[in-house]
Amino acid sequence: MSHKTQSLVDLFPDVYAARERESLLYKLLDTIGAEMMTADDKIKNLLKSHWVHYAQAEALDRLASIYGISRRKLRNGSLESDVAFRLRLESTVPLFTGGGTVNAIKGAVRSALGLPFNLDQLKLPSDFSALRDEIEALVSVHEFSPKADLVVGSNVTTVALDARTSASQLIVALNAATVSGGVPRIEWTFDASAARRLSVTRLDTGSGFKSVDQFSVGAGQTVVFTASLNGELSAVINGLETKSSFTNLDGSTPALMPPVPASPSQWQFRAPAGMFDASAFDSNATFDLPRFHVGFSRVLYEPLTFEVIVPFFLKEAVDNLKKRYNYPGELFAFEGIPLEHIQEVVDQTRAAGVRGSVQFSLNFLEIHSQAEQLNAIILGLFREDASVFETFLAANTNDNTENHRMLDRMVFGGVFDASTFDSLFAFV
Repeated sequence: MSHKTQSLVDLFPDVYAARERESLLYKLLDTIGAEMMTADDKIKNLLKSHWVHYAQAEALDRLASIYGISRRKLRNGSLESDVAFRLRLESTVPLFTGGGTVNAIKGAVRSALGLPFNLDQLKLPSDFSALRDEIEALVSVHEFSPKADLVVGSNVTTVALDARTSASQLIVALNAATVSGGVPRIEWTFDASAARRLSVTRLDTGSGFKSVDQFSVGAGQTVVFTASLNGELSAVINGLETKSSFTNLDGSTPALMPPVPASPSQWQFRAPAGMFDASAFDSNATFDLPRFHVGFSRVLYEPLTFEVIVPFFLKEAVDNLKKRYNYPGELFAFEGIPLEHIQEVVDQTRAAGVRGSVQFSLNFLEIHSQAEQLNAIILGLFREDASVFETFLAANTNDNTENHRMLDRMVFGGVFDASTFDSLFAFV
C-alpha cells in the first residue's frame, strides 16, 4: 500500500470496509493512488530537470543549450554519456563568472582533453600535491603570442658629415605594435664598395655603436649584429667575431646593442666612403659611396593575444605521471574530444576581442631508469694431451742380391771390313 492509497483509505468511514484489501473499494482507491504516485514522480522529475545535477537525457541537453553547449562527439563517433556531459556542464558554468581569464581557459582546455575543469575534483591526498602541480602544468597559457617581424630597408640617401666627407645613410622605421621590447638582429649587407666608420644610432635616445677607424667591410660582405643576455654587442663577419672593433658612440667599451622599445622607433645606419686619412691604396676601398641594405628582425609580442600549450600525447604524459608518483587512482574524468577541436574550445572561452591559438608540444618520453645487475661468467677448460714424441730407429737395411743368370749365345765370325762392334759378331 502506497502512502497515497493510505491517505485515500483514511478518508472513508470503517463501515465502507475500505481497508479490506480484497474489497472492490480498496482496489479502486489503490489504482487511483498508483496514478497519483506516477504523477507525483513526474512532477519530481520535472523539478529535478531544472537542476544540472539531476537532469538526464533531453532535459540535460536543454539545460546545456542555455549556455550554448552540446554533447561532444567522441573519438569513437558516439556522443558522450549523461555522466560525462553533466561533469563537463558543471565545469563550464564557472566560465560565465570568470570567462576569458587564464584559469578559465586552462580549465576549459583541460575539460576538453578529459581532465577535470577544477583539479580539486580529483580529491588528491595531500601527499600527492606535487602530482597535482604537474597535472596543472600540462596545459599552460602564455599571454602575448610571439611573432617574427622583419623590416628590410634599402632606400639609401647621401648626407654630408663635414666639408670633406659624405656618407650613405639609411633610416629604418619600426612601427609594428608590440607589448614589450627586445633585442634585435641586424644584417647589414654592403652591395658595392667598401666602407669604414660604420655607425648605428637609435634616434629617439641617441644611443648606438660605431666601428673603429682600422675596421672596414668589403663589398659583398655582411655584418650580423646581435647581443648577449647582458646587452653586449656581437658583430660577426664570415663567421668571425669582430666585436672588439666596435665601441659605443661616445667611444666607451664594451659596445652595447640599444634595446628595441615597445613604442615605434627609428634607427639610423651610416657608412662613409673611402676616407682620406684612413683608407689605404692597397685595399679594396674606393671613394665611391657604399651601397647597402639592412635587414632588421625582432620578435613582436602581439597585444590581445595568447597561446595555449597542450601536450600532443596527453594520455601518455598523464600515465607517466601516475607511474612516477605511484598513484593508483584515475585522473581522467571523461573521454576527451579530438585534438583538432581544441581550437574551438579556446574560441568559445576567450574574451571578446582577444585572439587565442593552440600549440601542441611534442614531449617524447624517454626511460632513463638505471638497474644494477650481477653477471657470473663460468669458463669451462678442457685439456687434451696431444704430446708428440720423436723416435730414432736404427736398423740394418742392407739388401744383398745375387744374380746367377746364364746366357747361351751363338756368334758368327766377323769380317774385318764389314762387321760392326755393336753386333753379335766375333773375331775369334
